[in-house]
Amino acid sequence: MIKQLISKLNNAQASQMSGCANRLWRQTICLVAALTTAFCVSYLSTISIAAAQDVPEITPEMIEAADAGDAYSAYIISYDLIVKGGEENIRTALRYLDIAYEGYSKAENDDERFAGSLLKMIGDGYGQLNNYAVALERYRAADKVFERFMHLDGVALERALNLQAQGLTMIDLSRYKESLTYFEAARALMIAGDGEESIYLGDTYLNEGIAFEGMKRYVESIQTYNKAMLHYSKAYGPESAPVAYAINNIGWVFRRLDNFEEAENWTLKALPMIDRHEGAFSDNGGKVRINLGIIYHQMDRTDEAIRWTMRAMPYISANKSTTYDDQRWAFDTLSRAMRAKGDIDKAITFGKLAVNAQQAIRNQNTDLGEAGTKELRSEWSRLYEHLASLLIEQGRIAEAQAVLNMEKEQEVFNFLRRDASASVANTTAILTDAELSEEERLKQLSEFPIEAAQTLFALTLKLEADTADDAEIEQIFVLQEALEASNATFEAQVEAFLESVEPTQTEGLTAQFDKIESYQALLEDKGQKAAILQIAAIDDKAHLFLTLPDLNLHEEVDVKKADLAKLVFDSLQLIEQRSPDASAKLQELNDILFAPVREALDKSETEVVMLNLNGFLRYVPFAALFDGEEYLVQNFAFSLYTTTIPTQFNEGARERTKTAGFGVTAAHPGFSPLPGVRQELEIIFSGDDAQGVLEGPTALDASFDEKSLKLALLKKPSILHIASHFNLKPGQEDDSFLLLGDGAHLKLSDIRKQRALSFKGIDLVTLSACQTALGGGDGSEIEGFGAAAQANGAGAVMASLWPVADDATPILMRDFYHAMIDQGLTKAEALRIAQVSMLTGNQAPQLLANLERGVSGRQKKKAPEASQATFAHPYFWSPFVLMGNWL
Repeated sequence: MIKQLISKLNNAQASQMSGCANRLWRQTICLVAALTTAFCVSYLSTISIAAAQDVPEITPEMIEAADAGDAYSAYIISYDLIVKGGEENIRTALRYLDIAYEGYSKAENDDERFAGSLLKMIGDGYGQLNNYAVALERYRAADKVFERFMHLDGVALERALNLQAQGLTMIDLSRYKESLTYFEAARALMIAGDGEESIYLGDTYLNEGIAFEGMKRYVESIQTYNKAMLHYSKAYGPESAPVAYAINNIGWVFRRLDNFEEAENWTLKALPMIDRHEGAFSDNGGKVRINLGIIYHQMDRTDEAIRWTMRAMPYISANKSTTYDDQRWAFDTLSRAMRAKGDIDKAITFGKLAVNAQQAIRNQNTDLGEAGTKELRSEWSRLYEHLASLLIEQGRIAEAQAVLNMEKEQEVFNFLRRDASASVANTTAILTDAELSEEERLKQLSEFPIEAAQTLFALTLKLEADTADDAEIEQIFVLQEALEASNATFEAQVEAFLESVEPTQTEGLTAQFDKIESYQALLEDKGQKAAILQIAAIDDKAHLFLTLPDLNLHEEVDVKKADLAKLVFDSLQLIEQRSPDASAKLQELNDILFAPVREALDKSETEVVMLNLNGFLRYVPFAALFDGEEYLVQNFAFSLYTTTIPTQFNEGARERTKTAGFGVTAAHPGFSPLPGVRQELEIIFSGDDAQGVLEGPTALDASFDEKSLKLALLKKPSILHIASHFNLKPGQEDDSFLLLGDGAHLKLSDIRKQRALSFKGIDLVTLSACQTALGGGDGSEIEGFGAAAQANGAGAVMASLWPVADDATPILMRDFYHAMIDQGLTKAEALRIAQVSMLTGNQAPQLLANLERGVSGRQKKKAPEASQATFAHPYFWSPFVLMGNWL
């Protein structure tokens, strides 16, 4: 019996699984990429009608047997739950599928092949729950099983379907190019088995169409959808559901091309076909309505956009945890539509619900690092930025800051990849009292009898197939009458919701969300007057949020995000080239990023500015910004403040003996030599000449190995100075590492996990080398290591924004430690003093053959003439940034 049922399951799947997600419990029009919607269906209706009658009745004895480990009983129960659908049933089915897999994985004959089928089903379940990492793991395990049984009938097709599932998961992750390989491999297996007339080929073409669409290859996408439609028409008929999926997807390509009239025509053509085959209140029925809502919003037909999107709410409300993708799009559409109507309160409510849906997806994929979610992150940011802009318009500055910090949590989380219990991904946008009331109204509006609607649809199909008995026919009449009444009530509620544009209600803003008081508390009792400056570039404006002990200020500057990013890039290029033109670009940056709040900072006599920055803005060397007369460092000290990692602000020990220094001078595979490191440690640390500021032990090259570092950490130095390469790859702990003197790679994952490598008790970790703060391209890596080091116990981290000069760095570090140890200054002020000393000292550097530390032989730049070289250029004194506890 299990062989027969799995065969039915796979046949049904092969005939209807299409689009961007092959999910066992989902018939879906998957909303992929930024403003992208495409069908992705499974085969629920086929299973429930064509195969469900063959499932043995579930008895208490069968449940007892399954719980005791009987594989066959566990499979039958899971199959029954699959047919029923719903999140609870998915999770329960997964438990029984695990039991079934455990049994069949131990089979001693060809029945072991079914272990692959069960792994595939388990993968589908996790995919439906948006847990793509586990889904991929199960699919790949299934492929290994199928590979061993390719000589058996039907296994080649099962393997092809499993390959498609992996490709569809790649699409879920916006990894479109990767997905094509899977679809091509699946199609090759299908053709090998049944030739070009294989009824399953349509699925591969439909899926490829979605991939091409995601890659913005729209002409190829439409051509491929037409191939799918041709295959589907031959296999299932021109009015079949799969044909409707292709029609919908073609409409969505036209939406991507801004041809909204064509998009509307194609989508409206697909709608009645979907309703006829799956029901208006099915998953797909809801999603095609979301599609229309998005299209109408972009056609400025706002009321229609809201009506169509609201009609998807019943299914979403009934299946909250399995519809996060849909929630993101539906709530975002409603937010933007409400904004267009002028109802900013509702726009904010829906904006928060969209962000929270994305946060939920993020939290369910804690095992996927930056490499696995890089493509998706660029799409997620628009939700946070849209909500922040709404809040800013309403003067709700603290909430806007908190929302932007949530986006930064994503970056820090991607870098740290901590376990679920330590995840920072659980943060949500807290709804105010008024918004909670609005959400409750939405929930009540969505309480449509979904289960009754689905039951009616299933019974109607049985009636059409002449398999319904008299009791079921009577039930059809009863359900029809009840649903007609419910539908009329629902439509009236939608209209009432649409018309209810109310004035702002009293905000019951919770303490959890209101960050102003907590920000201001950070500024108390620091010894130096401090301020927090948060900056975010959103669309065509830069927003500056300034928090002072007794004042909160918001300023905005008209500048396109792309133009600002280019200005930052150009400034860094000129700095690294040591060009005299750098000051002009740095002045432009000052006018945008600092001048608007300069007066408030001067009046408050602020000495230290704690920078809370987003994205590429973290590359900006704020100390080097030029106001036309002076660099900012001549008046302010700066530090980076990471909101996602709790920072303990206290002054650490200033004992020169409780220090340790390590360095690498030799070349190693992939890394150039660092000839200036020896001189750096000799100048900073007291050796035989007893001339250095620090008096702790040092180790160079072969003496700097993992054991010597661990021994030093056991003594808990307050200052750890490391002059070596640090290779950072956000989200990839095993590929992010510190180069040790013996050539070994000390992985970030080992630093985090091994107790012997704990930074606990270290007040300052200084990394005076190349590749310290850069690596990922979006700025997240700058705070990445700082966050990782702080999470591992360090109080503060100092790192560089660009490859530093061998001859300048020892002098800067010597002056920094002198100000910190001998003069008792804070870290931030000590760094400022050292930078100003180098800026104004006019010392001429003794140029080395390779002026830049850490640049590979292929990338070495020609050193400037000695007469041109001075330490006054920002290149020499401004690469270092301080993160964390600046006291």
